[in-house]
Amino acid sequence: MNLRKLTSLTALLSFSVLITSGAVLFLTPQGRVAFWSEWRLWGLTKEAWGAMHILLSLLFLVAGVVHIILNWRPMLSYLRDRTRQMKVVTPEFVASAVVTTLFVIGPLLGWPPFRWVMDLNTYAKDQGSRTYGEPPYGHAEQSSLQSFAQKTGIDLEKAQALLRIRGISYQGPQERLQDIAKKNHLTPQQVYLAIKPAEIAKAPVLGLPEEVAPGLGRKTLEDLCKEYHLDLARVRTLLEARKLNVKVDQPFRALAESNGLGPHELYAVIREGLR
Repeated sequence: MNLRKLTSLTALLSFSVLITSGAVLFLTPQGRVAFWSEWRLWGLTKEAWGAMHILLSLLFLVAGVVHIILNWRPMLSYLRDRTRQMKVVTPEFVASAVVTTLFVIGPLLGWPPFRWVMDLNTYAKDQGSRTYGEPPYGHAEQSSLQSFAQKTGIDLEKAQALLRIRGISYQGPQERLQDIAKKNHLTPQQVYLAIKPAEIAKAPVLGLPEEVAPGLGRKTLEDLCKEYHLDLARVRTLLEARKLNVKVDQPFRALAESNGLGPHELYAVIREGLR
C-alpha cells in the first residue's frame, strides 16, 4: 500500500466530510434548544454531529502531519529563492503569515467581514430558538419532574394527572423529563407542553429577576420591557444617563456589543439601575 496516496486521500475525504459537519454545527440551534427539542438532522443529534466533527478533525490533523513529513523536501523548497538559497521570509511566507494573523485577530476585534460571519452564526442560532422554542431554563430536560414543576411553577399533582390522561407513562416524580420523553417517544418540550396547563398563576414580576431567562440576546429592549412590565422610557433614560447608545428595536446582544458590553452585563446594568 502506498503511504503517500493513503495519506492524501484520507486528508481529502476527511476534509470533505468536515465541510459538511462544520456547516451543520454552524447552523444548529444553541445546545439548550437542541436538547430541549431533540433536534436532529439526518437522524443525528447535535452531540453526534459534534463528536463526528471533533474526531474527523483529529483524523485530518494526523493525515496533515503525516503529509507534511512525507513532503518535507518540497515544503522546504517553498522557502528557497531563485538562487536556491534558504530564505524563510519570502513574499509567499509573509502573505501566508498576514492572512493567518488576520483570521486570528479579526474575529477577536470584531472586524468585518469576520464579524459578518459570526453575526450570521448568531442569526442562525437565534432562528433555531424561534423555530424550536426555548426551555424554561438551561438543561431543564435533565431535571426530575418534581424539580421541574417547582422551578416552573407547575402544580405537581395536576401535572401527574395530565400525564396519565394523555397516556404518558412515567415511574414517578423523581424521573427525569428527558427519560419520560424518551420512553414515550416524545421530546422534553412535548412533555412540558402536556403539563403546562397545570401552571400556577403568577403575580406580575416587578423589575428584572436575578436569573437571566434563556434567549435574552435575540430580544429587543422593547421586548424585555413588555415581558417584565417595565417603563421603556425610564429604562432608556437610565441607560442614556450612563452614556450608552440605545436603540429599542435592536437585538439585545447587538445593543450590548455596540456599547462594549456583554448581554448579561447590560442586563445587570438595567437591573441595578431599576433597583
